[in-house]
Amino acid sequence: MKIVILAYANDNHTAPLKWALEKAGYAVECWSGLGWNPEQHATITFDGSTRLTLGTYTVESGDVVWIRRPNQPMPNPNVAEPDRKFAEGEYRWFSWSVMYLFEALGVRVINPYSASRAINNKSLQLVLAKAAGMNVPETIMSNSPGAVRAFLEERQGVRTICKAFFPHVWQKNNGGIAVTETFEIKLDQLPSDEVLTYAPAIYQEMVVKKFDVRTVLLGTTVYSYSLHNPKGALDWRQDCGQGLVEVRYIETPPQVEKAILAFAKAAGITFGSIDFAIDDKGQWWFLEINEQGQFLWLDEFNNSVNIQQKFLAFLTSPEGTSRETIEERQSLFPSWKDFCASPEKEQIPAEYSAGPVPFLSVEP
Repeated sequence: MKIVILAYANDNHTAPLKWALEKAGYAVECWSGLGWNPEQHATITFDGSTRLTLGTYTVESGDVVWIRRPNQPMPNPNVAEPDRKFAEGEYRWFSWSVMYLFEALGVRVINPYSASRAINNKSLQLVLAKAAGMNVPETIMSNSPGAVRAFLEERQGVRTICKAFFPHVWQKNNGGIAVTETFEIKLDQLPSDEVLTYAPAIYQEMVVKKFDVRTVLLGTTVYSYSLHNPKGALDWRQDCGQGLVEVRYIETPPQVEKAILAFAKAAGITFGSIDFAIDDKGQWWFLEINEQGQFLWLDEFNNSVNIQQKFLAFLTSPEGTSRETIEERQSLFPSWKDFCASPEKEQIPAEYSAGPVPFLSVEP
């Protein structure tokens, strides 16, 4: 069995996890996604059997494929300009042919590409979460000024937030940056109708929260961690990046855990990072899931979490892994703290991407 990771080898999660897997005796192959460079080539062969070759490695039955963060398809930059759109389309369609094929090859895929493409849609997340029995704030997703204004007018006196569908960073040439983050909005703060059509957004009743929770789904097991932000910011991610969030283990209420597992089954996923807001009555409110969300930062903030080891125990175990199996096997793998103390950490260059970053704009 090999662990096949779809990401650059020096991706900020791939590098430490590849190191830990190899220290534990596992073979690891990394493929960054379809591109024109030889290491990014792919070949699908149909000759009585079906074979998929990524770079120089041919995927084998029994492998575990982790679709971590493959790059967008990258056609050869030297293609003639009149042919560029054709080449981009062919690369895009071939990339999809590769990604969807994993599910038919007899390998374990985390998460199946068809499921990941579906569940990354915020609307489907809320529908499935509600159907699974989770608390979901009243929400509207729209680019219609009339619908947005009506939503806020009907809820005057109820606090409302606005958030983006996808993270984005604006980087100025002078080094300054601005990032998307959740913010509170009132009816009298809405811009003109035309501005409201510039970009769709998510408008949602605010959960007045005591704290946030990040839950990590690992197969049939969930681990939850409360996030305490001393500044009480609405969006904890900015303070997290500055080291201003305290991470503590918290028991997941049985009814919430049951709902999460029902949600995961309906979505067809086995791994993901889920965000909850906890109100002053102790109710858990589902906000969103990122099926390939970052999780090693939990270890960085709290060494007792051991989420790196738990994830690798899950990754290398059969499907349907229980909490007992994860916790019995996690000691087979080095921890995040071990990786940080290793010389290998210093040898890893800054995270690399040969293609354009989809969530970055550079402004003068």
